[in-house]
Amino acid sequence: MKRLIAILLTCLMLLSVAVAETKINPTENRGIVPESVRDYQVPDGYSPTTGRALSALEIPKGATGLAVTGRYMPMMVQISNPLDDKKTGVCGCGNRAPWGVQYADIIYELQLHVNGETRMSALFSDIIPEATGPIRSARLGNVWLREEWDCGFMYYGQQEYKQTNVIDALKALGADVKGVLFPGTVGSSKPWKQYYEHYVSKRLNNSQLVKPNHISGNAAEMSKMIDPAVEPTNHAWLFTTQKYTGGDSGVKVFVNWGRKDTNSYFTYDAATDLYTRSVQGTKKNPVTWVELETAQPITFNNVIIQWTPTVFLGNDAPVVGNVATVIKNSKGKTIEFKGEGNADIFMNGRHIAGYWKRLGMNQRTVFFDENGSEIQFQQGKTFIVQMNTEKEVSYE
Repeated sequence: MKRLIAILLTCLMLLSVAVAETKINPTENRGIVPESVRDYQVPDGYSPTTGRALSALEIPKGATGLAVTGRYMPMMVQISNPLDDKKTGVCGCGNRAPWGVQYADIIYELQLHVNGETRMSALFSDIIPEATGPIRSARLGNVWLREEWDCGFMYYGQQEYKQTNVIDALKALGADVKGVLFPGTVGSSKPWKQYYEHYVSKRLNNSQLVKPNHISGNAAEMSKMIDPAVEPTNHAWLFTTQKYTGGDSGVKVFVNWGRKDTNSYFTYDAATDLYTRSVQGTKKNPVTWVELETAQPITFNNVIIQWTPTVFLGNDAPVVGNVATVIKNSKGKTIEFKGEGNADIFMNGRHIAGYWKRLGMNQRTVFFDENGSEIQFQQGKTFIVQMNTEKEVSYE
């Protein structure tokens, strides 16, 4: 009898775990009517991108940024998410972990290839470090993100297909004349070229990393090269010191890109009030995403799944619809992106079934809760997955 009861209890436990996992419908009509919003002024001494008190931040040697100079001039850097085929067998970990990105205020993950490969865009503002990488090439969706923040842009190469030509897009948007672009694949005559170098990892026995994921950029020095007259629009978010208690449980998020070496988990730790990212892999335990030199986990206060329709004009030519705009494919057919959709926000171990909206290139992306009110984020760092609406995300 005792054995039967034990078996029944085990079955109930397994059933409760299965029921707790919720698969998100990315295109469901949530009936959310977003409120009218405006840009906000940030109190002196506080960050518009993290809500943190700038005086409380620990500044690494050689860094610059808002917390150092008082100047708001973000820098966005294209960060590779390559396969570590020698150690962990997953992307962006082990010998292929990123460096310097622990200082990023916001990290975006966008699909790079139809096979589920992804790439990061790291936005630095509070603290802009001397070295960050590995830096790789840009795609159209990254260009559109740069327009949102009107920031400095560091990238090593760019897509130049006719319909997804990064150079043409930057020119059409006027970014090329602002002095904020720092492409790495230029000649040595460009003054910023000196701040790109082949990275040598201290933790990896002072070894030089293997191409093509070996380029480091001195974001701090490049940011100083931007004319002081350039003043980007301050697209401040709303932040709160109060913990979010609404919604439903959101202590674990599974992002399914369709390949185990890229699929990721975000797991909430109530003791630290932070989410840690790990990569699924083929082993029993996922591999924690860490910074290369310190081997410390890169953590976040806010995690957002921003459902964005993604069109591929070639296997490695994604167009991530993160803004209202229109493009044409190779046959001249018009493709329209509405610049809005569902968003699932995770804070304090809670989940909000919300919405997002960005109706112009120079407008900020606004995230709304289930009632249509603008989200007040937790103070700290944010990870945004601009997720293809044809992929899957579930949570517990």
